[in-house]
Amino acid sequence: MKSTFFFLFFHISVCCIGQQNWFTTGQSADLMISGAGFNDCVGPLVFNHPSGLASNGSNLLLCDRFNNRVLIWKNAPDHWNQEPDLVLGQPDFKSNNPGKGLHQLNWPGNISTGNQVIALADTENDRILLWKSFPKYNGAPADLELSLPALTPKGSPKQYEWPWGVWTDGQRLAVVATTGAAILFWNTLPTQAAQTPDYTISLQDFGTPRNISTDGKSFFFVGDHNAKVTGKPGTFFWYAYPTQSNQNYDYYQDEWIKGIQTANGNFICGGILSYYSYTTIPSINNAQANLNFQFPYYKNGDGPDVVEANGRIYINNYNGNNLLVYNRTPTSSIEPPDWALGSYNVNVNTLDSFGYIQNPNLTSDGSRLIVTSDFDRAIYIYDQIPSQSGILPDHKYSMISYDGFCWDNALFGNQFITVGVQKICIWNELATLHQKPDRIIQKNIGTANFTDLRGVAMDADFFSIADRNGKIWIWKGLPKTLSENPFLTLDFPGFQFNQMHSDGTYLIVCSENPPSQVLIFKVSELKNGIPTPWKQIGSSQSNRLNLVSSAISFNGSLAIANRGLHQVLLWKNIDDAGDFSKVIVLGQSSLQNIQPAIGSDRLFMPSTLLALDNDLWVGEFKFSSRILKFSPGPTKNEDLSESGMQNIEIFPNPIDDEFILKLAQPVHSTKGFQILDLNGRTIQCIDEIIQLSNASYRVQLNSESLTAGIYFISYKDTQQKLLAKFIRTY
Repeated sequence: MKSTFFFLFFHISVCCIGQQNWFTTGQSADLMISGAGFNDCVGPLVFNHPSGLASNGSNLLLCDRFNNRVLIWKNAPDHWNQEPDLVLGQPDFKSNNPGKGLHQLNWPGNISTGNQVIALADTENDRILLWKSFPKYNGAPADLELSLPALTPKGSPKQYEWPWGVWTDGQRLAVVATTGAAILFWNTLPTQAAQTPDYTISLQDFGTPRNISTDGKSFFFVGDHNAKVTGKPGTFFWYAYPTQSNQNYDYYQDEWIKGIQTANGNFICGGILSYYSYTTIPSINNAQANLNFQFPYYKNGDGPDVVEANGRIYINNYNGNNLLVYNRTPTSSIEPPDWALGSYNVNVNTLDSFGYIQNPNLTSDGSRLIVTSDFDRAIYIYDQIPSQSGILPDHKYSMISYDGFCWDNALFGNQFITVGVQKICIWNELATLHQKPDRIIQKNIGTANFTDLRGVAMDADFFSIADRNGKIWIWKGLPKTLSENPFLTLDFPGFQFNQMHSDGTYLIVCSENPPSQVLIFKVSELKNGIPTPWKQIGSSQSNRLNLVSSAISFNGSLAIANRGLHQVLLWKNIDDAGDFSKVIVLGQSSLQNIQPAIGSDRLFMPSTLLALDNDLWVGEFKFSSRILKFSPGPTKNEDLSESGMQNIEIFPNPIDDEFILKLAQPVHSTKGFQILDLNGRTIQCIDEIIQLSNASYRVQLNSESLTAGIYFISYKDTQQKLLAKFIRTY
C-alpha cells in the first residue's frame, strides 16, 4: 500500500526575532544545511576533510576529520567505491557525533601504525589515543589516553594542546603539540596515562608545528603552518631521527609537506597546493622536487599526507574530500591519478552533492536564503528558506570570472553588495546575481584607501565599510562617484576589523584582535557626526571574547559570534550587552565551556549570524562550515525525523544504479518502497526490487530522475514505517 506524505509550507517574511519566546543556554539547533544533517555523515565513503593516512604496507587507515572517525581497510582498496571494513570513533558508518570516551573522537587529525599498534592524534580532545592491538570491531575503544595538558612541564608559557602530528613504529612514539609548539618523544611505548616523554624538542623557530614524516631512523621532518623562520608555512628537517632534547633541526624550507619514502627509494610528499616527488630525501643538499604535480582537483590546504600500500600511492586531498590514487609510482608530473577513493571521478568532490559551502556568510530578503563564500568565491541561493536538514541550494554563481572575493555582504532593499580585499561589488537587482556586478569599485573611494576590506553594512541612512587596518568609512548612501569623500572616517589604531551589521538603529563592527571587541554605534548619533561608540564590549579575564567575527542587533537584542571560543552570545536587551550575568550561550552548556564540536547543541567556530523570523541562523568557519538554525520553539517534521532511520542499511552509499537494502526484519510487501527528496516529495516508486534473503533486497533505480544530491528511501504500510538517507553523486 503506497503512502502519501503531506507538508505544509509557510511564506517567510522579513521580521526580527520576537520577544515572547527566547533562547536558552545550551539548547539544540533545529536543522542544519551545508551538510547532510546532525549525526549523519551519509555513509562510509563520503569523506569530510580527510586529514591523515597510515598503512603497514597492505592496509589503509584514514582520519576522516570533520566526521570524527577513522576508517580502516584491512586490505588497501583497489577501486573508488570499496567500502572500509572498520570504523573507529563511531558505532557505525553513518554516525559522526563527537565525544570524549575512549571509543569516541573529536576532530582526529593524524594517525600512525606499526607492529599492530595504532596511535591517533585526537586533536580537539587534546589527547593521543593508543590501541595496543589492532581493533577487531566498529567503535573499539582505545587502550590508553595520553592527555597533552597533563604532560605540560611546570613553568611552560603555554599548555600542551591541539595535537596534530603522531608517529609510532609500535615501540616508540613521537607527538606534536601544536599549541605549546613542542615535539614529544617516548623511547618505549607509554603504558600509563600520565607517562612523561623521555625528551622534548621546543625551538624558538617553531610557530604552530603540525605533522611528522619519518621512517624512524634516516629522516625526520615536521611541517609547520606558521614557522617563525619566514612567517610562512614550512618544514623543519632532521637528517636522522632526533634523540636529544631540543636537538636543533638541520635544514628548513618554505612549503609545508608530509610524505613517505616509497619502495623504489623516491620520496612522495603532499603539500598545500601541489604534491611532489623527490629522488632523494627532501632537504639534502637543498634538493628540489624532480616532479611537481599541479592539478586543479588537488585542493589540499591543512591535510597533506601520502602513504604507499600494495604498490599503490594514496595522496590525501583534504579540501577535495577524496584520496588520489596511483596504481604505481608516477614518473611524469603530468601523469594524473588513476582513480580517487570516495569519488567516481578524480574531479568530483562528493561534498558538493549535499550542498557543502566553505565559510558561509548569510543574508536573506525574507523569502530566500543567500550565502556567500570567500573560500568558494561564489554566491549560493536557496529559493525558499530551508525547512529540513540537508536542503541543497538552488543556485550557485561563481565570482571568479570578475575576480570577486567576499569577506562580508550586505543586502538593503534590492541592492546586494560584497566586499573583499580591495574590491567592492554592487548588484542593483537580486535577480542579476548570476551576472557580473553592475558596479565594481577597487582600491579607493575619495580619501578612503582600501588595504583589506572585511566588513560592509547598509541602511536607509548610511553605506559603511570596515578595513582590516582599523578604519571605518561611512557615506550618506552609496557614493555616486569614486571621488566622493566619506561623511565620517573613524580610525581605531591597532584594531583588526571584521564583519559589520546595521539594522538601521545600530551599526556594529567587530575587531578580532587585540583583544577582540565589539563596537556598537547608534545610527542617530552618527547622523549628528558623533564618531564614538555608544557601547564597546571587550574581553576580561573571566568573560573572554576571542576572534570575534560577527555581531548583529535585532529588535533591541544583540548576538555575538564568539568564534575562537565556539559560542554565540545573546542578550535579550541590547542595553544589557556586556553584562555576562545576563548572557545566553548557544553552542555550549555554559559560558565557561569552550570546546568545539559538531553536535546539534554544539558549535565549531561560529562566524556569521542572521536573524530571520523567529530563528537565529549561524554559519561556521573553516573547520566545520555548517549552517544551523536555532529557534525559541524547535520544530521537526515527523515524517523525515531521524527516529525511524536506524531500520534500513544501504550498500553502497553513495549509491549506484543498483544497491542493496538490509533491514532488521523483512517487509510485508515490496510495493511500499519510495524515493523521497529532502522535502518529503515522492521522486519515484521502486518497482524493481528483488528479495535476496530473509531481510535483504536488491534495488534497481530509474537513474534518469535521480540527479546528484541527498534523498530518502522510505517504506510505509499499515504496519511498518522505515526510513534511510542516502546520497547520489552523479
